[in-house]
This record gives sequence, structure tokens and C-alpha cells, in this order.
Amino acid sequence: MIPSKLILMEGLPSTGKSTNAGILFTQLERNGHKARWIHEVARPHPTLFFYEAYLEKPEYDAFIARHPHAAAILDAFIINRNRSVGIDLLELEWHHLDALGSEAHHDLSQYDAWTFSLDRYRKAALDKWEHFVQQHMQSDEIVILDSSIFQFQIYSFILADAPYDHLKSFIDQLYAIIAPLQPSLIYFHRENTNDTIDYLTQDRGTAFLERIWERDRYRPYYTNRPAGAAGYKMFLQDYGTYAKKLFDSAPFAKLALDITAGTWPVYVDVLLRFSNLSFVEPVAISYPNGIYSNAALDQSIEIANGYLITPDGGRKRLLPKSEFECYLHDTPVLIRFEGNEIHVGGEQLCDRWTAAGTVFIAQDHSEY
Repeated sequence: MIPSKLILMEGLPSTGKSTNAGILFTQLERNGHKARWIHEVARPHPTLFFYEAYLEKPEYDAFIARHPHAAAILDAFIINRNRSVGIDLLELEWHHLDALGSEAHHDLSQYDAWTFSLDRYRKAALDKWEHFVQQHMQSDEIVILDSSIFQFQIYSFILADAPYDHLKSFIDQLYAIIAPLQPSLIYFHRENTNDTIDYLTQDRGTAFLERIWERDRYRPYYTNRPAGAAGYKMFLQDYGTYAKKLFDSAPFAKLALDITAGTWPVYVDVLLRFSNLSFVEPVAISYPNGIYSNAALDQSIEIANGYLITPDGGRKRLLPKSEFECYLHDTPVLIRFEGNEIHVGGEQLCDRWTAAGTVFIAQDHSEY
């Protein structure tokens, strides 16, 4: 493979997309390729919309006319595209909200792309994907996009109760936009979608399914459908049906990995052979075990025998990049050990502790 400049990783929740994106990313680097892995909740995201205000150029000009003081604040982190601008709402709320003021912030919130109609979303998404491809054509990186071409689009269209043909037409437009990057598609699935739903329920709990349903319960899809976890399971069944059709119609190099048997070493071998990569062992590293704190955030992380414990208790296996640096196994966050400090880099996610440049200082530590 690897004339491809874009690798798309897709599958239902709990099919191993992010974990295997991490494996592929680290193996690309260890095989000498310049690579970037963009997680589904990276921020700012080049193709998706999480916590982003999207304004067409005339809308942004009108916003600045109403709030002239905002120009100097937003210019520091605004994303300029061909027909639009993007504003990272988390960056704004965490660092610039007082300077912007409540009135301007309220005005800006109406452009949060998460609230867009499906028609406006389609227009905004095509603009964003076009900009991503234009930018990436100038780069020598291989980019891994996690849950971007199927998952986010399927959610957007199913929740709007749009017919499959509308989704297919939109995805075909995206396929045409990304074609210059010679993309490849890797799709993780189980033969029976119910097996994935059962695994997801066991892995994350029924409360997770109910929480997703609660978030989306007022969207058109759930009209006259079951409430709670049962409704979300129905959604996942439709998701699986649509994803299979979209995969079959993808007009470029693709690999479907049926993970029903759970033989992950075999799947990793298939993944690497598809990508024309050899497995390269990681460098040796000594992990400075201990608890590290950031006073400004009032948050702590812990290094414990090859794992990082996140501020909310998540347990992330460390994947060595060098003898002083590690990625997290299912996110492209990079941590660097510098004396008694941990410096955070790599891709920023929507969790505040992952912001690039964040520093955690050891309370005490020992090497293992």
C-alpha cells in the first residue's frame, strides 16, 4: 500500500479502531514514515465538528462588525478556510472567555456546528474536507483519520432520520474530495452486529448506552423508537448496516477485518501486511512511576508500570516513541519525561489535560 497519504480507520464503537490506529501509527513511524494520527475527538479537528463554531466568511465579518473587540482575541487561534472560519470553542472558553465577554460568546454560540441542520452541516463538512485535502497535499505526512469518513457522517444522517441514499450521495462526494490523497480504508467489524452491541454493553456498561441515547433523544431518529439503551441498540444495528454498504462501495484500496474470533495478533499482522509495513519492536524505556500534578488544572496523572492513569481514572497503556517519550495506546497524545516533569504534546483532545504544553510535576516517583 503506502503510496496512500490518508488511511481511514472505521468500525462501530468497541471494534478496536483507536487501539489499532495507535498500533498502525507507531509502526509507520518505526518504519521510517512521517505520520500523523488524528483522533476522532482531536481539537481542533480538520474534518469533524466537536466544540467548533463554523462561520461562513460573510457571517464572520458581520460578527466582528457587531463585536469589534473580538477580532484581536480570535485572530490568535482562528482557522481560516476557503469559504469559512473555524473557532475552537474549548480554547475560547478555557482561555479567552472573560476578554470576549458574555454577549459576544452567546452570539458566537449560535454557530456551534453541532446544532446545524443536516443541510447546513453538509455544506460545512464539504468545505472542511476540501480544506483538509488542500492542506495535506502540501505535506509529506501519512495521516490516519479515526472514525471520520463513516462514523461521524452516519451519526449525523441517521439521527436526522435521513434516507440511506442521502448519506450515500454525501459519502460519494467525500470519496471524490479525498481521491487525490490515494486513500485506503480499514474497516473493523464482527460478522453479527449484535455481537458488537453485546461486547459494547459488557465493556462500557448499559449506562453508557443510555447516556448516548439521552444526549440524542430529541433527534428525529428516535421518534417512535424505543427509549434508552434499547433505542441506541436499534441505532447501532442501522449503523452497522449502513457502514457495510458504504465499505462495499468505497472506490479505493480497502481492508475489512472481521474481529469476531478475537485473535488480535493475527489481525495486527494482516493490518501491517496490508500497509506494507514490518513489525518493529519499541525502544527500551524506564518508566518513572509516580503521581504527577498540575496545580493550575487541579488535576493529577499517574505513571504505573507502563500505564498512564488519566485524571478521570482511565488506564492507558504507554507505547514508547523514544527512550524519553510515549504515546497512549488509544490516543495520539504524546508524553515526554523531563526530569521530575511530564510534558504533554502530540494531538490535543477535548480533555483539558491533553492540551499541548501542559506540564505535570512529580509528587514522588521511582523507576521500574
